[in-house]
Amino acid sequence: MSALDHAWSAAVSALRAGRGGRVQHGGARRRPERPPIVYEFEACPYCRKVREGLSELDLDWVCRPTARGSAHRDEVPDFGGRKYFPYLVDPNTGVQMKESEDILDYLHETYGAGRPELARRLAPLNTMAAGLASGVRPRGRRVRAPRETDPAQLLELYQYEACPACRRVRERLHELDLPFLVRTVAHRSPGRARLRSIGGRVRVPFLVDPNTGESMYESDDIVKYLDDLYG
Repeated sequence: MSALDHAWSAAVSALRAGRGGRVQHGGARRRPERPPIVYEFEACPYCRKVREGLSELDLDWVCRPTARGSAHRDEVPDFGGRKYFPYLVDPNTGVQMKESEDILDYLHETYGAGRPELARRLAPLNTMAAGLASGVRPRGRRVRAPRETDPAQLLELYQYEACPACRRVRERLHELDLPFLVRTVAHRSPGRARLRSIGGRVRVPFLVDPNTGESMYESDDIVKYLDDLYG
């Protein structure tokens, strides 16, 4: 990653005060048997809030990318002729819902210890700040390499929301319209032990591609791999 691009991505994390960088409120009290699915795209401020919440709850989840031009947008139902993102599908409970605040309430109530009342009260301010961050770095908003089919197996990305280098990889996955499984390894996450056992060290981003057997650290290497194989 170039120094300029790193600084640009780091500015987003600074604007969000490191949200999604550390497990909060004790993390998940109950682990879902299957990871929740979130239809979202990187530059969406409402999606950003949900991604941060998932990191802070220490929940793994499946990203179905829905940047402009993505075929996955057709998988989301219309509401009055309009599609809303993020859109949550929880295969463990059968729940499907739109609206970022409702999704956050649901995740905290279902898998955490309940959402703090202060977070609800500050929701409008949080949304404004998330919108500012998206305005600073509007990457991952549009598919640049449309796909006819998805890879047979989900790529796995070990990451956390506030990491500038992870953000760059997520942006490229959205631009390539690649679904992926998020393995959350924010600070204080037990998932870090799993990352060490697989990759030999705790460092992010770390990509595992079960379609090829490849695994790698370093955002530059990951982005080049994605471009070469899926671009």
